[in-house]
Amino acid sequence: MRLSHPAPFSGSWKAKWIWHGRPALEMETATRPVLANPKDSVVLFRSEFHLDQVPAAAPARIWVDGRYVLVVNGTEVARGPVRSEPRTAHYDFVDLAAHLREGANVIAITARHFGHSTSWWIPVPPTYSLGAGSLVFEALIGQDWVLSDRSWRCTPGEAWTAVSVPGDVACLPLESFDAQVHPWGWEHPGFDDSVWSKSFEITPMHTGADGRNSPPSSPFGMLRPPVRLEFQGGAEHLASHESTVWVEGAALQADPVQQVLQDQETPRLVEPRASLQGIEIRQFDLGHIAAGLVNLRVKNAQPGTTIDIAASEHRSEGGNLVTLGQHAGLRYVCRGESAESFESLDIIGTRFLDVALRAPQTSASATSDTTSTTAALSLEISIAEQHRPRPAGASFECSDPLLNQIHEIGLRTVDLCALDAYVDCPTREQRAWTGDSVVHQMVDLVSNPDWSMPIWHPQLATHSRPDGMLAMAAASDFSADDRMYIPDWALHWIHSLFNVYRYTGDTELVAEYLPVAERVLRWFESFLGPDDLLQDVTGWPLTDWASVYMNGCSSTTNAIWARGLDEFAEMSDWVGNAANASWARDRHASICAAFEVFWDEDRGVYIDHIVDGEPKPEAAQHPGAAAIVAGLVPQDRLSRVVEGITDRSKLIRHSFVMDRLTVDGDGQGFIFLMNGYPAEPPWDALNEMVEAEPFYQYVVHDALAKAGRADLISGLCRNWKVFIDAGETTWPECWVGGTRCHGWSSTPTRDLIVHVLGISPAEPGYDSVRVAPALGDLEWARATVPTPHGFITVEAHADGTLRIDSPVPVVRG
Repeated sequence: MRLSHPAPFSGSWKAKWIWHGRPALEMETATRPVLANPKDSVVLFRSEFHLDQVPAAAPARIWVDGRYVLVVNGTEVARGPVRSEPRTAHYDFVDLAAHLREGANVIAITARHFGHSTSWWIPVPPTYSLGAGSLVFEALIGQDWVLSDRSWRCTPGEAWTAVSVPGDVACLPLESFDAQVHPWGWEHPGFDDSVWSKSFEITPMHTGADGRNSPPSSPFGMLRPPVRLEFQGGAEHLASHESTVWVEGAALQADPVQQVLQDQETPRLVEPRASLQGIEIRQFDLGHIAAGLVNLRVKNAQPGTTIDIAASEHRSEGGNLVTLGQHAGLRYVCRGESAESFESLDIIGTRFLDVALRAPQTSASATSDTTSTTAALSLEISIAEQHRPRPAGASFECSDPLLNQIHEIGLRTVDLCALDAYVDCPTREQRAWTGDSVVHQMVDLVSNPDWSMPIWHPQLATHSRPDGMLAMAAASDFSADDRMYIPDWALHWIHSLFNVYRYTGDTELVAEYLPVAERVLRWFESFLGPDDLLQDVTGWPLTDWASVYMNGCSSTTNAIWARGLDEFAEMSDWVGNAANASWARDRHASICAAFEVFWDEDRGVYIDHIVDGEPKPEAAQHPGAAAIVAGLVPQDRLSRVVEGITDRSKLIRHSFVMDRLTVDGDGQGFIFLMNGYPAEPPWDALNEMVEAEPFYQYVVHDALAKAGRADLISGLCRNWKVFIDAGETTWPECWVGGTRCHGWSSTPTRDLIVHVLGISPAEPGYDSVRVAPALGDLEWARATVPTPHGFITVEAHADGTLRIDSPVPVVRG
């Protein structure tokens, strides 16, 4: 279903593009404009108006080239927009009526343009006037329009100081805010903004421009309709103050995270009053991973006291933060009132928060007793979560309390990794990785009545490189500079499109993106060898973090490509494209015949790879599982393959890269990403099999179900108990190492419903439902799942009793 503009709006806007002053652009060449000063900048906008009567509805829409916070009469109404490629951006829609009042009203917008790419924002190549910061807002309030134009007052957000970010893996913006220079009260009616500037109306200027200064405009094109039904939110989590230490303190840094980390490394002070340079470090613990806006509540601070915060998921045994690639935090300079509060602009995900408190320099020079300047300071820190909604209605429960707990932890993990898009983790990166998200999506499709994100995220990731390959992380710094790509991530994206087809039955949507899937599949064709198998596929063949050998001719890559071809053929048939379906099936048949070269009859396994014509002995769990889901395994061989990939006595867990990314590890596993794996693995390749990491277990479980052994899956889901035993409350990235909250590790939450209870669409769009319970050792299980037709409830018992409440026909088995 194509998105439509909500009433009373259309593609054409009445509002004007505005910013603070003329856009900061310069000409690199005669025809190439660039940002003159690409830095993180904040602008405050406000518009006051009078109402004799509050209308029943006040529809509004807003878009900012960056991020915004929309406040009406002092109450926050919305934050956004959702991340997107800048040429296919989506505005936000909100009804303001509940926040309006008779008399004076004010619309107040904090707008931020980052200047440089971040984990979730990229700049657009600018025209002669747009691309260096812009805002557009319009609302119909009663019979009158409130429109962004030059009448709006604005001022630079001088309280914010731009802080450079490290870049690369850690590319989250940092915030440095000085409350002493902030215009407090500006979000309320009656604030004196007479010294503020009038907004600058931006007239789009580019070759072919027509002088219209309202969207749609190049370089953004059409601002598209909203993709989310509700704005992000969630519970607030209060951090516990665990300890306080005094240290000598490091030299002043602009980066608040570096400041805290360097302060922690300086000598501790036994008697802090003896030093004028004493820095107080307070350590806080949320008790679990949370992700959202950081809220500070401060009392008894002297003006100019600096609060630097660094966040991390990990601590060393000595008590210091261990970042493992995370670089998140903020700086707050106190206003100095008896009580003050602050809320961050950006989402921070963490468990631990360490705070360095610095007395103002004036106080330090005035007295030798500097401890009193911060020791009396009261500080409370909390995180107000900002994830997509998960309305009530769906549920799962079974006879095993452990599996119930595992199911719930998966829900919690996906919630935290569902911000404005599905992200790998809410802590280290917050990137919308193209392959990771397939698990988040599948969890939401069976456990969240709001399907807006499962449908939206595959669309977000559709932006292809010129050669047809997808970016490995959508709408991020990694897609902006196209530094690397993950070929198999694009194939997992095809599976996410297949899920949209199966669950929604939306012909128009699927047909729109099938050409993207075709280009992905055809990208691989250039790597076909004379044996009809893919050879030496370039890029980063991640698969998952397990030590799977992928170089040369990879069985797993060939199998996942074959699964993509098979799914593409089915979708093409469904939309009436017989020619494409025939091409995909012919390719699949060729792979099926050629794939036999990977089969080791003596061992009953599919090997990882063949190098220069020589079969290598390594055989991970991945090739066998991928071969089954791709339909490459002969029927009479299925039981042997299943036996091979589920033999616990032979399975080992090993990751060249991530096993070393731990609190006690050396963090040097990335060397294997640069140089490849050693020719000889450190395990017995003939008798041991590397187990899939939590992400690829979704393929393993799908394989078992397709092979008719879904009865094994309830037992395999208990493997996640290792994390619970370690005290985790969300699912980590890997069996060992990585982040402590990764949505891709949540497949049991889906599998207990889809495979153990056996609930899945029998026809696209749930026109009928298939129910095929495979309880394994469970006495009973029941679930309620969302569908386009309403909820379906299934309860199954080990004695064969089955109760189904469904609004659509039921297909058994």
